[in-house]
Amino acid sequence: MISQAARLIDRLNLANVPVRRRAYQATNSVIAAVLGGPLRVCHVVEFPKCGGSWIANMIRYCVGSSFNEGYRLIGRDEVIQKHVRHRPGLVRVVVVVRDPRDMFVSAYYHETSLTDRNISLRIERYFRRDPERPAAEDFAEYLEAKLLHVTHPRFFYSQFLDSWLGRPGVCVVRYEDCLEDAEAQLIRVVRFLGRPVDLDTIRSAVSENSFENATRRRYGIGRPNGVEDNTRFVRKGIVGDWKNHFNKKSCQLVEKFEGYSLRRLGYEQDSGWVGAYLDGSNPAELSGKRSRV
Repeated sequence: MISQAARLIDRLNLANVPVRRRAYQATNSVIAAVLGGPLRVCHVVEFPKCGGSWIANMIRYCVGSSFNEGYRLIGRDEVIQKHVRHRPGLVRVVVVVRDPRDMFVSAYYHETSLTDRNISLRIERYFRRDPERPAAEDFAEYLEAKLLHVTHPRFFYSQFLDSWLGRPGVCVVRYEDCLEDAEAQLIRVVRFLGRPVDLDTIRSAVSENSFENATRRRYGIGRPNGVEDNTRFVRKGIVGDWKNHFNKKSCQLVEKFEGYSLRRLGYEQDSGWVGAYLDGSNPAELSGKRSRV
């Protein structure tokens, strides 16, 4: 109860969120914790930039729920997306994970280039983007700050995984598996939620929330997967983009701090990926060529 009360106080004290919205968010946290079971609430939890918004929107389509912007009370069949570690009271939890290398690249652009953000970020205490610095070096400096300091959220990716992986009663979904076969992953989630599987609804959920349709709804112009816009929340939507950004320092940092995460999630078998990548085709390390963000 003490920790729950502390979270409510933190939520009510969010300086950049309107008071009315803060009040709804605090109330909804209580409702979800107390009545989440009877209301058939689904929680989608992720570390930021793992693809949770995409997956949550597909689930919403399947269960007939709409996005709650925090200005109304939650109701039946709500799908709530959170950046949290395990806590009592969360029910029907879908844990979204992603290759941390791609995740950090996405976070880099989100925290340095997003155009529609009007608040300061904790990362700015430790890192400031330098447009004059070679892109790979700039990213490596960001990555070092992100791996050494708690910014957003208030825990590291490895701690998030420690909190959720292996816990009974949760459904773990890899972002990359959804890109490869979103229908199969969505069927698995719907079954986990105890809902009947309707293949037409599944296909429509995937189609309606494709990268191109999502960018069209959000920005007015649809972009296929791989066509990037580094100033937008929905940026690129591909696997392996880290290979366009990593240099030797970046590889060594991820291996040191998140190497175990890579292996426990099945992205790498051992630490040999660092040497294989650097000996293969890294323009920043091998050819001396530099690109700018």
